[in-house]
Amino acid sequence: MTSKDFPSTIEDVSTDWLAGVLQDSGLDEVEITDMQVEVIGEGVGVMGLLYRVKLSYSDSSSEDAPDSVVIKVPSPHEQTRHIARAFMFYGKEIGFYRDAAKDTPLGTPKCYAAHHDPESDDFVLVLEDLDGTEVISQLDGCPIDKAEIAIDALARHHAAFWESERFTGDLAWLPYGWDVPFPQAIAQGFSEAWPSFTQMFSDGVSERIKNVGEKFPTVTSEMMELADSPITLAHGDFRLDNIFFQNDDLKVIDWQICIKTVGGYDVGYFLSQSLTIEDRRNHESKLLDRYRETLGKLGLDYPQERLMEDYRRSVLFCLAYPVQASAAALVNERAVQLVTEMFVRVSTAIEDLDADEFLPE
Repeated sequence: MTSKDFPSTIEDVSTDWLAGVLQDSGLDEVEITDMQVEVIGEGVGVMGLLYRVKLSYSDSSSEDAPDSVVIKVPSPHEQTRHIARAFMFYGKEIGFYRDAAKDTPLGTPKCYAAHHDPESDDFVLVLEDLDGTEVISQLDGCPIDKAEIAIDALARHHAAFWESERFTGDLAWLPYGWDVPFPQAIAQGFSEAWPSFTQMFSDGVSERIKNVGEKFPTVTSEMMELADSPITLAHGDFRLDNIFFQNDDLKVIDWQICIKTVGGYDVGYFLSQSLTIEDRRNHESKLLDRYRETLGKLGLDYPQERLMEDYRRSVLFCLAYPVQASAAALVNERAVQLVTEMFVRVSTAIEDLDADEFLPE
């Protein structure tokens, strides 16, 4: 499908197009008489725009038609679009919903439409509205009982794709974390963002982390090269703002950073950036054990020493997230607060875990 066949801005979404999307998803008859649009997710993510669209229907429309949907389209900011294209963010999220969403035990929103044009990198996603689920701000930190639910669900998801033969079949498009151009693009992006980042957050960057930042771009490939460990489908952005809780279950959004890599990658990212520093310090070991035990119940072995090394290496690599996010368009105060908190948490975790030992002397 080309960019001419679908809208890539909310202004271009029409009632007729959206009615067609819902009918193509399996609904018998849909006639939308009105739609009300509101911006959502401001400061939660920086790579795309999210809208809740409330729908009104004719009397003849299917009773199963949703009261509202969420529509995701590209960011209008050129620098953000440049980052998204370099890392294939938009195309990967469309690919996940097309090929993998139906097979993961990790809950995902129902996808009504997923279109991407590789030439322009325009895309549109029409998803189930998760309004009414429990949302916990990442700034507040994940309560431990919810972290346990998240870790259990993450382990079940990883198990479903553990060393999967599909990685050379219908999921062959999914890149390994160390495939060109990803390490190179991360190294370049980090190098470009680091000087301004240290100025922006000058009071919060310790000498030890300054040293990490200076060496980081020289060893990006080595940090991502984890091929000796079992490989799975990693979410890549498994953090609290992307998780919607429903009692003892959850649904996860924002699959644009998904890659083939070790399970410890998602675990390291989640624990280092979604828990408060105090909670991570107090519960880190128990949550890592819980992850291994859940995998074990599913017949998989992730040796403790291997997991711990992958975890520490992944925490070190996760310094890239807040640094590179700072180079995107931080459009409001909440986005600035999020990047700041992510940096404080991950830099503290790097020091606590002595993860900088993976860097050259």
